[in-house]
Amino acid sequence: KSTIMKKTVYFTSNILFSIIKMKAIYETKINKMGFFILIFLRKFENNICSLIKKNYSKIVLYDRTYMQKPFSINSRSVVDILIIVLLCCFILHSVVGLFSKNLFIIFHDYLFFSSTALSKFLIWTPITYACFHDGPFHLILNVLGFYFIGKNVEVMMGKVNFCYLLVIGSILGSSFWLVFNSGGEYLVGSSAVVMACLSFYCLKQPDNPITLLLFFILPCKLKPRWILIGVLTVEIYGFLFSEINASSAIAHSAHLGGLSAGAIVFLFLRSGREFPHFILKINPSNRISKSVKAGWKDSSINVDKNTYQVNFSNSAELQREVDRILDKINEFGFGALTQDEKLTLDKAKGLLRS
Repeated sequence: KSTIMKKTVYFTSNILFSIIKMKAIYETKINKMGFFILIFLRKFENNICSLIKKNYSKIVLYDRTYMQKPFSINSRSVVDILIIVLLCCFILHSVVGLFSKNLFIIFHDYLFFSSTALSKFLIWTPITYACFHDGPFHLILNVLGFYFIGKNVEVMMGKVNFCYLLVIGSILGSSFWLVFNSGGEYLVGSSAVVMACLSFYCLKQPDNPITLLLFFILPCKLKPRWILIGVLTVEIYGFLFSEINASSAIAHSAHLGGLSAGAIVFLFLRSGREFPHFILKINPSNRISKSVKAGWKDSSINVDKNTYQVNFSNSAELQREVDRILDKINEFGFGALTQDEKLTLDKAKGLLRS
């Protein structure tokens, strides 16, 4: 498979160079610009070809099965599925509002969260409200939050725990908001869930510096602990001086509920306890056993600590072990690995580059 891909890369690059050369030769007959292009191509052709050969190892790495983007819905990350759901709900909500005012009102009454909806026992609204947004700018901000923060959190805690974090963040966000907004207002948007992801990440990696784009232009490196303190300060100020006075439509109380949810989930998992895991479909040939669950501090899925050994001189055996560990990370998160498995990955870096 690698040989076929290598030939394909070289063959495609040669075709591209040939087409550009033919074009340059044709242009030479018309003006002098084509002549200079032809000289430029002949001068740098060898350098470009050597660059392709140098980076070929990276191409082969991403050709491996565990490095490829999964196509089945069961293998996709929760964040990817969540972003697709948010986009579809926004499009549906916009189209309904454009063609049917009555149906648009039904959306608000039965899917958005409010004290009225709760009094009618619409118990799904504390979750469904997070799927809809009040405008494209609101949607874009939350999608960016899920993409840049949620993906890292999902890798840290695994898919199942991440789903619990999303649900708890949504419910606590709506609960906090309901305490201070019992009138005819409604709550919409997944900002509380994004805040839950942010809170969890900052508490899990408080001293790991990250780079932010201040005003989307200026790079600024900060520790997550200071980001959490800054966000918490802004939200408390907005809650006290904007939301309570009804001078702003931003639900700062819901944001505070989301921040609390992230802290609660972090403390729960750090204590050694875990949420129930429900695995619907597992392929026993290359997936982790269904009968075991991943712990937060110490988990050894299908691995006996006393007998765990890897023959590093046997490349085939090492490759199988690396694939198993990568499957485990994909299903349960990096925190589920044992110390021996982490050392195996570290020692196998040379194999992954080959």
